[in-house]
Amino acid sequence: MVIGGDHMKNIVFVKIIAPTLIVLLLIIPANVSAKERRGAELVVTQHDGSQVSGELIAVKRDSLLLLSYGRDESIDLAGIKTVRVVKRSMAGKGFLYGFLVGAAGGAVVGLAMGRTDMGGNATPLLVGGYGGAIGALSGLLLGSVAGVDSSFTVAGKPETVVNEYWVKLRTHARVPRLP
Repeated sequence: MVIGGDHMKNIVFVKIIAPTLIVLLLIIPANVSAKERRGAELVVTQHDGSQVSGELIAVKRDSLLLLSYGRDESIDLAGIKTVRVVKRSMAGKGFLYGFLVGAAGGAVVGLAMGRTDMGGNATPLLVGGYGGAIGALSGLLLGSVAGVDSSFTVAGKPETVVNEYWVKLRTHARVPRLP
């Protein structure tokens, strides 16, 4: 029995591409599901050299409200020297998502190539593997860059610049707008 080219493409789709898409649909919505809003993790250095770290609850008119070790800490804005926003590394997620997207895209390109000179449906697997490797490396790089901490020095800056920073920081609070 001879299997035609269209039948082979259908088999490859059923065995490779459909399961990959199902896995993507199961993994990605887990990250966008409704969760309680969390504030950014901050490390605040004060003029006296002491540091307070915790979750940003709110940016008030004259203070930052942090949840530090299970209790609320109010830090006077006038006493702050620097603020560092600590970001979690996204390298692992970037690697995984990049691999899945690259492998699926590579398999589709391999199917579109329609070559059978490598032994039937080996082309989609081979191109999918290359695509997965390229996607994984790209995702790793982008995830690493996305997880870099940001820092802002308050001491010695003009009041207008500092106020703009507090407005931007407010968007990262658990309660971005106080009543």
